[in-house]
Amino acid sequence: MNKIESLSWSSMLALVLALALVGCGGEDTPHGANGPDAASNGPDAAPTPPPRGYVRIEAGEFTMGSPAGEWGHFDDEVQHQVTITRAFAMKATEVTQAEWQAVMGNNPSDFAACGGNCPVESVSWYDAVDYVNRLSDNEGLARCYANDRERTFAGLDCPGYRLPTEAEWEYAARAGTQTAFYTGGITGSGCGDPNLDLAGWYCGNAGDTTHPVGLKQVNAWGLYDMHGNVWEWVQDWFRDYPAGAAVDPLGPAAGLIRVGRGGSWRDDAQYARAASRFDSTPDYRYVNFGFRPARSL
Repeated sequence: MNKIESLSWSSMLALVLALALVGCGGEDTPHGANGPDAASNGPDAAPTPPPRGYVRIEAGEFTMGSPAGEWGHFDDEVQHQVTITRAFAMKATEVTQAEWQAVMGNNPSDFAACGGNCPVESVSWYDAVDYVNRLSDNEGLARCYANDRERTFAGLDCPGYRLPTEAEWEYAARAGTQTAFYTGGITGSGCGDPNLDLAGWYCGNAGDTTHPVGLKQVNAWGLYDMHGNVWEWVQDWFRDYPAGAAVDPLGPAAGLIRVGRGGSWRDDAQYARAASRFDSTPDYRYVNFGFRPARSL
């Protein structure tokens, strides 16, 4: 597995990526772990650029889950190999209150006073799916979710916006690393972790509120706030991981509880780990739940 070789290299690369994101829509990203340097649409084809404000995540392989010795490890985080076979776009930040307002015409956030650049929160899984469907409508793309009660998913071939799969989310969060955070390992200190302080807002530094997106250290893909600030809804119904290796896992076709990832402003460090999983009913709304969209490329 390709690793980020050093903090100095990671920091320099992150700066280049952040500038590229601002200047040209985030098109320049590193290759995935054991993945190609650039996805190809045919001989000599250039990689498909992501939408503006998104970064391109290349196909590759990684170890999903956490080792039993990692502080905060839960039994449902059994390590297994996962292959992501296609590149996808992922929003560089969590959806903000201003972005939600522009698409949906309201602001459900409890922390509205935090401002338009703070993540939208108090949204359910259904709310998040309705947002990405509306986003697809606005750009003339086919919706990825049916307008039925369950919001039936059209699959990864859908051209519109969607939620990332659980595997895509963790692959993107890790960005070639295998430590608890992309900034390093977890210390086990709950609300006082120096490595997490670099990457995200949690109980040790958030002051009981959300914060504007993009203020913490970016990861090697060009993604911000993958640890902390708000939990992020993903596509999958919750289930135990497969016993062996998996290719483009989607989770079960039906279930009772959906998955959230990344931890939040109110949680301690163990819940902000790349491997940490939260399960809740898809109608659950709370002040620490938001999301970020993805799109197949």
